[in-house]
Amino acid sequence: MIPDEKLQELRDRIDIVDLIGRYVGLKRAGKNFTACCPFHQERTPSFFVNPERRSFKCFGCGVWGDGLDFVMRMDGLGFLEAARHLAGVFGVTLPEGLVDRKSSEQQRELEKAREITQVAADLYREILESRPEGKLGRLYQQQRAISPELAETFMLGYAPAPAESGSWDRLVRHLQSKGCDLALAEKLGLVVRSDKGSLYDRFRGRLMFPVLQSNRKPIAFSGRILPEYARDADGREAPKYMNSPESLLYTKSKTLFGLHVAGQAMSRARRAILVEGNVDVVSMHQRGYAETVAPLGTALTAQQAAILKRFTDTVVLCFDGDNAGRKAIRAAIPILLDEGLDARVVALDPGADPDSTDPKRLAALLEEPGSALEWLVKQWVAQGALDSIDAQERAVAALQPLLGKVKSDAARERYAERAAKLLRLPVGRISSRQSPHGPPGPQGNRAAPSPPTRHAASPPAPARPLPELPRHQVALLALLVDNPHLADKAEQAGVQHYVTDRRLAPIAEMVVRQALVGENPTEGELLELIPPEARRQVHDAVFVGTFRDTQDDPVMLLKDCILDCRREQLKAESRRLDVQLREAKERGDLDRARELSLKKIEHNRKLANLDEHALIPPSQPPSGLRA
Repeated sequence: MIPDEKLQELRDRIDIVDLIGRYVGLKRAGKNFTACCPFHQERTPSFFVNPERRSFKCFGCGVWGDGLDFVMRMDGLGFLEAARHLAGVFGVTLPEGLVDRKSSEQQRELEKAREITQVAADLYREILESRPEGKLGRLYQQQRAISPELAETFMLGYAPAPAESGSWDRLVRHLQSKGCDLALAEKLGLVVRSDKGSLYDRFRGRLMFPVLQSNRKPIAFSGRILPEYARDADGREAPKYMNSPESLLYTKSKTLFGLHVAGQAMSRARRAILVEGNVDVVSMHQRGYAETVAPLGTALTAQQAAILKRFTDTVVLCFDGDNAGRKAIRAAIPILLDEGLDARVVALDPGADPDSTDPKRLAALLEEPGSALEWLVKQWVAQGALDSIDAQERAVAALQPLLGKVKSDAARERYAERAAKLLRLPVGRISSRQSPHGPPGPQGNRAAPSPPTRHAASPPAPARPLPELPRHQVALLALLVDNPHLADKAEQAGVQHYVTDRRLAPIAEMVVRQALVGENPTEGELLELIPPEARRQVHDAVFVGTFRDTQDDPVMLLKDCILDCRREQLKAESRRLDVQLREAKERGDLDRARELSLKKIEHNRKLANLDEHALIPPSQPPSGLRA
């Protein structure tokens, strides 16, 4: 195991904002950073990173921990493997020969699988860079204008064909020489067993694209066939791309090719570009579009859209300009909208792909990509949506559920107006909720949503917005959460009389009570005291940022906070007296009016003479102020 002092050194050296920022797009929120949680699907960020405590916490799913915990969860690593990886990233030297005694059988198999995949990636890379059997691979790399630097970034390699390597088992023999488990290599899809029982290489005559995690460790491969081997000896066409099967390392529906490079670029560019193939990804990076990724041998999935949402709110679809590309765009649009993403489309010329498109034209298209919904309506119009009233109705029926997925009211109205012009219909017809027909074209037989009946249940009333938290009470509470050593002074000052909002009072009581007995409650424990409907609001106000981002003496800040709260209480009481005084005068109740006037004068005197240097609690809780 790792010695305690080394483990502490590693934890101290980890820059948790830099680390987690490689996986998700972080935004500063007060003293913390926030993002949509990478461990569950959500649209409103509830994942917080605290650089001072070197920790993260999701208040949506409850996951929390430090940098080691994050990498173990995110990359599926064991403790020791995560520690080794982070030690390399942050420059900490760990002792040699460490063994994780707690490693389970499954974890050991995972580590073996990663080792085999790495051995294969290293061999493919070496063949492409310098081996004689990699000559055609190097020539293809030059033809596709892939620079040596970019080839290194993506760890490109080459799997030679039997005619080049002299055998069908080039990788098999190499794995065997390294002592790798060939049965496990077969499970990973690197080698295949013939009918006669012998093993041979799965990938042959292909430029190899390792699927890399954020730590640049390969978990799978995608191989692009070279033109020389596009047809076999019998004239049968080989698949353009061949991908690793799913394994204990790799789930293709949850993986995007190029994400190990593109993640941070997406955050900077505030968009992601989605292309079809791996060569397209590399080509786009070569042209400077580092925010580009691709699905792996599958249509875009909801899980992949959720990954994109971690980094950006906008996704540009830049698929090939053929029927397959247009079909893929149509399938991707509702998935992106479901995830709350702004879907955009770059319409390439028929038969073109990003790599074959003139760089200047591609740059112009990417500068202002069109709305995905507008692109979709144009496709329907081209397919005959204007040929009849029935075709128009089917287009409207298909469009309405997609419009309903758009979060922004302004954007939804803009899309509806544009669609109405394209379909030559009144905008009110597009905005209608009824969808009596199926979508246009070949999909027209799809069942349409049933229209609402008069007996349908009424939609639930919208939740009443929570009242705003009193800012001075929030500031006081945030100060106590960050400085539990002030608990005794806060108790002496009667803090319970100042934090009176029902959402905040339980936190103040627990902070003081537990700090006085030498304990510091966790954020989770404190938030459990808050009603669920107010939990996010309290968290954002108290645990994310304060109104007093300063290096001043905490004791003086405590005095200031309490005085602010007391001042607000007196002002609130004065306003209440003003209302009662006006009502008494309107009723003609002079005695009551005189009594209230005297109280108002007394309150004004207290407010004017408020002691700026004393922490003296009020003799009794202020009346009528507890929320």
